[in-house]
Amino acid sequence: MTTSSPKLTDLANRNEIQALEDLWMDMLESGREDREEMLEALAILTGNGKDQQAGALAWMWLETEQERCKPDELLDLVRELIVRCDTDDLRQAIVELYQKVYADRPEIAKLIDLSGLSGSKSVRRGLRTLDICLNVKEGDFLVSRSDENAAKVVSADPEGCLYTIRTAHGEETMDADALALAYDVAKANDFRVLLQMDPAAIQNMIEDDPTSLVLGILQTHRGRIDSDELAHMLSPRFIPAGDWKKWWSKAKADIKKCPNIMVEGKARTILTYHAQGQTLDDEILPQWQATETPHQRLAVIEAYFREARNRQVSPDPKMIARLRADQQTRINLVRTRAPYEALAEALVFDRLAEHAAVGDQAGGPAKEILSEAPDHVALLATIDEHPLYLRAIALLKDARPQDWPEIYARLLPLAHREACDLIAQSLIDAGRQDLLNDALRQIPTDFTRHLDAICWLWRGPDVHIPEVMPPREILLRLLDHLGNLTRSELTTPDVLRHAKAEIRASLSAAKYSRFQKVISEMDAAMASTVHRTIDRLDGLGEVVHADLLRMIIHTHSELIVPRKRIDPWTDENTIYCTQAGMKKREEELNHLRLVKIPENARAIGEAAARGDLSENSEYKFALEERDLLQARLLRIQNELAIGRLLTVNDISTDEVGIGTRVALQAVDGSERRDMAILGPWEADVERGVFNYQAPVCMKLRGLRAGDTVELDMGSGPRSYRIEAISNALESKAS
Repeated sequence: MTTSSPKLTDLANRNEIQALEDLWMDMLESGREDREEMLEALAILTGNGKDQQAGALAWMWLETEQERCKPDELLDLVRELIVRCDTDDLRQAIVELYQKVYADRPEIAKLIDLSGLSGSKSVRRGLRTLDICLNVKEGDFLVSRSDENAAKVVSADPEGCLYTIRTAHGEETMDADALALAYDVAKANDFRVLLQMDPAAIQNMIEDDPTSLVLGILQTHRGRIDSDELAHMLSPRFIPAGDWKKWWSKAKADIKKCPNIMVEGKARTILTYHAQGQTLDDEILPQWQATETPHQRLAVIEAYFREARNRQVSPDPKMIARLRADQQTRINLVRTRAPYEALAEALVFDRLAEHAAVGDQAGGPAKEILSEAPDHVALLATIDEHPLYLRAIALLKDARPQDWPEIYARLLPLAHREACDLIAQSLIDAGRQDLLNDALRQIPTDFTRHLDAICWLWRGPDVHIPEVMPPREILLRLLDHLGNLTRSELTTPDVLRHAKAEIRASLSAAKYSRFQKVISEMDAAMASTVHRTIDRLDGLGEVVHADLLRMIIHTHSELIVPRKRIDPWTDENTIYCTQAGMKKREEELNHLRLVKIPENARAIGEAAARGDLSENSEYKFALEERDLLQARLLRIQNELAIGRLLTVNDISTDEVGIGTRVALQAVDGSERRDMAILGPWEADVERGVFNYQAPVCMKLRGLRAGDTVELDMGSGPRSYRIEAISNALESKAS
């Protein structure tokens, strides 16, 4: 196993000075300098108290570069070196370089003296003084470093190193060092400058040049701002609140064309400034590095080449090489232990080669993996994303020329719907109708594992194949299959999610044309059955569910019948209750969620910690209790979902109904009872509150005052006369 070469920064962190010096010298002599790494290593050495060693390495680097660099290039290097290791030699070198590079500036000697680089002042402050005062001129704008107040340079005396500036408070004359200490140079479109000195210009830029305006704002906000902050700055002072969305939509389209601004996000847009300009590679690389799956990487590659065509630029060969190297590394890492992962990554690698027109596209790693695979059906079953799956299917013919038809036939029942036409047509073209027919007969045998292929048959294949199941039967079985999956507690979320999406999409495909045709060929009785099935079915989505029902009624208008009144006493989809009853049930639900279930979870953990789960009765008991608690939680949630509150105004006292209070008198005069007939959540027999679903209440329903009825109230059957009927909710309130 090969080991990677040491890095300068690692050696500096470990204070391995001799190894660091050897590697440093080797890099300089071979011309393999890594500027960023070398500068970071110097900073680490200085931070570790190795100032002398850092200075020696820096001077070694400077002497090497003197032989091949111009003075201005050397000045740039020494500026980087001296802020990381401040030595007398480097100070002298930088002073000499400034004098040489700016020899045509008569003020350079005085500026250097004011900067303090040849003395004991801070290096960073000295460099700042030179940077600002060598570049500032009359008419330039400045912004205070302390309070961001804007100023304008009204006169400059370079030889005297004096500058007169005008602020909102008047004019002031300052020397170079004081100016650099107090102010930063600002561009004319700096938002702070415009806001304080020329607000009218902001209004003009909003209308004529929003990109320049946003650039100026970004440069004053550390290069990053979001659309909410931008709106706060510009609206309503410059843009009426009601016009903001329209302005921002148009401005964003222009801003996206600016190479110096990256635009990310939709609802909340993030704007980022890039001084050197954002290339296509700069935009794509972070997206590529953030990918986590082969499908995401394929999407980034497609976006990269599509955007290159749009911009009429050629993809950078270095970028292509980097992406290919990344993919090859991923393939090598997983090829042995996880061939299915390697195949997906290899398909992305091949797509990259195909796009870039590099390499042998017919002999890439994906072909090798497919050629060597012992079980292609199992291997391809692991690829969930359709674009990658289709590429693997197409490549399989080249990878396995000797037996691809047999593999295709085994794959067809399990294939993604998008690949079924390709597989079927390939078998037909190869003259293997026998294999195709055998595969087609297998499809209807398993609606769970073969669902994609079932939906392919339902939609109507693009290739000519024999009918293996009538469309009407496919429809009925698809609906029954979805219903069973929805009701079963054993259905996994992934299986249910896929089934809902696939069946919903298939039934609505081509504007419901296949569904409409099948329904129109049914008699009314069968259409009624389909209508009832769909009406009770979850998982089709609100829109598709409504469309399917409407089409059935439109096709079979004879199914329209007056809706029967539902008896509230026997309505299984409604539980009548009072506010107090619902609150009591919600409290029970919260107690389960917040107390009982967490207690059970702790009990499971404590029991499991004792070890030997096979003989651990406490662990088994805790698991059984967990199942009971979860079932109870689900039941209460379902009941609350169909709960309907009763109000005083809902209750009629003309006859015994839900929400009434009934005064009963035994016919023989021996007993008198009062019964409040309410919901199951209020029932309390000791207090005379009965569940309307109880048999004794069902005997009373619909009876009026004066009627008699035989009831068993706990002491045997007895005849009772209804003396009075009142509103139970009014009684509770009083």
